[in-house]
Amino acid sequence: MNSFFSFAQNRIELVANDCSQENGFTMFLLDRAKPKILTEQKFEQEEKYWNNQKKILLNNSDIIKIEYTNIFGQIIDTTFTNAKELNEIKICVNKFKDYEKKSLIKESIQNDQSWVLNSTWGHQTFESDELTLKPKNGFLKYKYYKNGKRIKRGKIKITESVMDRIALFERKLNLMQNADNSCNFGISYNLDNGIEKINFQDDSCSGFSNEQLLTELKIVK
Repeated sequence: MNSFFSFAQNRIELVANDCSQENGFTMFLLDRAKPKILTEQKFEQEEKYWNNQKKILLNNSDIIKIEYTNIFGQIIDTTFTNAKELNEIKICVNKFKDYEKKSLIKESIQNDQSWVLNSTWGHQTFESDELTLKPKNGFLKYKYYKNGKRIKRGKIKITESVMDRIALFERKLNLMQNADNSCNFGISYNLDNGIEKINFQDDSCSGFSNEQLLTELKIVK
């Protein structure tokens, strides 16, 4: 019976993944995600794999439920089905657990107040950018600078979708103020939304940045 049970098990590699990137690379290591199996499976007790970048899970069930901590410090649980056919499981450490919170950026835009985001990043050699959004006549007029040089200017029609994307970035930015576990590569943010200022240094090596927002607003490709 024991030999049959052992034969029926499949070994599954568990890795951390940044689901916003095509290659999924993330500097947020698996041990920081603190994965915990909520179903009956167990992790294989072996030497640490790839500098804590993966674990081996022993499975003999069709369903696996895993709990872990994302880059924003939130507890996430996720379920995988058809698990007997899997040889790898990727947990999305950048997955965001949304929550209800008043958006100060939405309020500033409704009050025709400009919104300015400054970012600085790097190690020894630093780069910076600045995004200014100014609401006027149903549009957001924007100016985007990189290392002090203006890269692009234009306008974006204010729609519910655009407002939701900006508000989501604001909520993520607020969560990242609690980032810890220092890293040599850090990002400094300064957000002035016309109502209050948010300043913090993210040394978490989480991979979170404003590039996704810039892409979604079609300011950069």
